Amino acid sequence: MNRLYILLAALLANIALLSLASCSDDDNGGGQPVIDCVRTTDPELADSTFTDAMVGQLILIQGSNLHNAVHVYINDQDVYFNSNYNTSTHLIVTIPQDLVVRGMDESLPLEIRVETTHGTATYAFHVIAGYPELELYKAQLTVNDQGVAEMVPGQEVTLVGSTLHEVEHIFVTDLDTVPLFEITEFSVNTDRTEIKLRMPANEIPDKGIYMVQCYAGDAYCGFSRSPQKPILTDISTDMPIPGQRVEIYGKYLTDLTTLNIGGEINIDVNTVETNENMDKLVFTMPDQLPSNSSNGLITVATLGGRASLQFYNYSRVYEDFDGHGTSMAYGWGTNHFCSYPNWGWAAVPETCPIKKSAGYFIYFEGFTCWWDHNLTINSKATPTGIDASTPLSDIELRYEVYMHEQFTVAETMTSTITVFGKEKAGIAIADRVTGKLMPGEWMSVAIPMSEIAPGVATYGDLCASDPGGDNFKIFLGYNNTGDNVIIAYDNFRLYVK
Repeated sequence: MNRLYILLAALLANIALLSLASCSDDDNGGGQPVIDCVRTTDPELADSTFTDAMVGQLILIQGSNLHNAVHVYINDQDVYFNSNYNTSTHLIVTIPQDLVVRGMDESLPLEIRVETTHGTATYAFHVIAGYPELELYKAQLTVNDQGVAEMVPGQEVTLVGSTLHEVEHIFVTDLDTVPLFEITEFSVNTDRTEIKLRMPANEIPDKGIYMVQCYAGDAYCGFSRSPQKPILTDISTDMPIPGQRVEIYGKYLTDLTTLNIGGEINIDVNTVETNENMDKLVFTMPDQLPSNSSNGLITVATLGGRASLQFYNYSRVYEDFDGHGTSMAYGWGTNHFCSYPNWGWAAVPETCPIKKSAGYFIYFEGFTCWWDHNLTINSKATPTGIDASTPLSDIELRYEVYMHEQFTVAETMTSTITVFGKEKAGIAIADRVTGKLMPGEWMSVAIPMSEIAPGVATYGDLCASDPGGDNFKIFLGYNNTGDNVIIAYDNFRLYVK
C-alpha cells in the first residue's frame, strides 16, 4: 500500500513537471528563433537567397520560431517592421533609406538581429548604400622646365565621386584597365565623396585610369598627366541680357586661359568665378553683344584644351525684337512696346523701369484685368538654322523673361507661349537655374519642344505641322486680377542640346 502511494506520488510529480515545462514552452513561444536565409518577397524567387542588399530594399527574413518578434536590428539599428507579416517562419522588413552602413561607421556589426519574446537570432548580412561612382579628379599641376603643366610622381590627387564606401584597393591602370601599380597611400573623407591619394614616386603614364575597388563594386575615372581637356555640358542661358549672370556647366573647368564670345569678345578671366569641383564657370554678360557675323559659340580655353557651346546663334532665333528673328506678317496686342515702328508700335518709353536690355524687347505694363499683357503675331516663319532630321527631343525653346515686382493679388502667375502654332500653358515665370522668380532681374526659361509639340518626331516634322496664321503668341495668365504687372520677354530661340 505504501509502495502504491509512493508510485502514485512520483507519477503526479512527473505530470506536474511536464505541465510546468509545457507552460514554460508556451511562454517562450516554442523554441529558439533561427534565421536560415534572406530572400525577396517574390515566391517565384524563393530559392534565390542573398547576404547583401541595398538601402531601401524590401527583404524577407526566413527561418524558424521567428514569431512574436519585438525588435529587428540591421547594423545594430532598430528598424520598423509590420507585425502583421510576422510568422514563425517569415518576417518582412524594408531596409531604411537612411540606414548607417559600413563605410560611414566602421564599427557597425554586419548582421541582422531579430529579438523575440522567446530569444534572439542573428544572421551575417551586408548592407550597402549604393554603388561607387567617380566623376572627376583634381590635381595641382607643376610647370616643368619646358613651361608645360603636368602631374608629377608623388603628388597628391583628389578623386571626386559618390558612395565611395569600403574602399579596398586603388589602382592606376592603362586605358584597357590593366593595373599598372597599386596606390596604397589614400584617405576617404567623412561623407565618402572624395578620396585623397598620393601618386607613387615613379613614372606616371601620359594617360590612364584610376580604378577604385569598393566592396559594392568598382568605379573608374580617366586621367591625363597633362591637364584634362575641358568638357562643357550646358549653359544657364545661351542668349543673356547684358548684366545677366551666366553659368557654364561641365568638367575640368580650371586653369582658365580664355573665355571668348562669338570669336569677338573676350571676358577677363580674372572676373570669372570657378569652384573647387571644377564643374562650373560664372561670368556677367558684358554690354557688348556678338555681331551678326559672329561664330555663334562661347569658347572656354584652359591649360588642357578648348571646348565650345552654342551662344548667340542668330540662325536659331525665332524672335528677339532686334531684327534677327524670322519674317512675319503683322501683330497686335495690349499695353506693349517693341522695336518695329512698321508694326505700328512705339519704342520702349523712357519711363520703362527695365534698364538692362539686349536692344528692344516686348514689354507689358498695366493692371491685370483678364484681357491684357498679351501679344499675337501672324504668319511667323520658322528658323532655318537647324537640320530637319534633328530629333525634337534634342531641342528646347528658350527665352528671357523679366518681372519688375512680385505680384501680390494673384496667387499664381504663369506664361502661355505659342510657337509654330503649338501652345504651352502654365509656364513658370522663374529662372531655369534657381527655379525661382527673381524680381527686377532677367531670368532664362527653357521648355523642351517635345512638351510644346508632343508626338512630333523631328524638327522638319514640326516645321511642316506649323499651321501659319496666328502662330506666335504670348499671354500672361493669373487667377486673380488687380496686380500692376510690368513684365518683358526677349530672345525667343531654339537650343539644340
